[in-house]
Amino acid sequence: MTETELRMTDHELLALLSMTPTESAATTLGLLRLDQHGDNELFRHAGVTTLMVRGLAAPQGEKIVPVENAAIVGSVIAQAQEWLEITLAAPASSHLLFAVGSNVGAVLLSISPFGVHDVQPIESGPAMMELGLHLCNEYLAAGTEGFPAKVSIRRMRVDAETVQAFLTAVESGPWELALGSVESTHPAAEALENFKAALSA
Repeated sequence: MTETELRMTDHELLALLSMTPTESAATTLGLLRLDQHGDNELFRHAGVTTLMVRGLAAPQGEKIVPVENAAIVGSVIAQAQEWLEITLAAPASSHLLFAVGSNVGAVLLSISPFGVHDVQPIESGPAMMELGLHLCNEYLAAGTEGFPAKVSIRRMRVDAETVQAFLTAVESGPWELALGSVESTHPAAEALENFKAALSA
């Protein structure tokens, strides 16, 4: 898979996940809020047909299987062991991203409210969390979409407790860190370190 993004619709992601029916794929399906369409055969079939038209799926015997870049994405999702749900929000805008990591690679999905999402390869392992932290740090520090700017990361791992942390930056003054029901304020650099520590535990 090249560094260029692959664009996939909700229908195509549902179809791809249905081709790799593992527990990891089911977890990803739920995170993408597509589990509500899991039994919708028309929805799934629409994804299969467009994947085939785009050369991202092909018949193999009596089955339709993902090929090319879709096969790589499907392999990552089917074997995923870690997921990051990353939210970036300002008063007039918000962004949602998912990082999915496995032993065979990782992908970053930029979720669009219009149902067409960007999927790109990223480095797996510890680098996946570092990317999530970098995206949050850049968003808060730049403040290009206004203040207060808020970010959160929810980290899910196989055989580990889910952890989530929230960080809010204001135009001037300390930043606010929230871990569960515990809130605290810190200088920006210290807040970022505590944010990282909470998610790396």
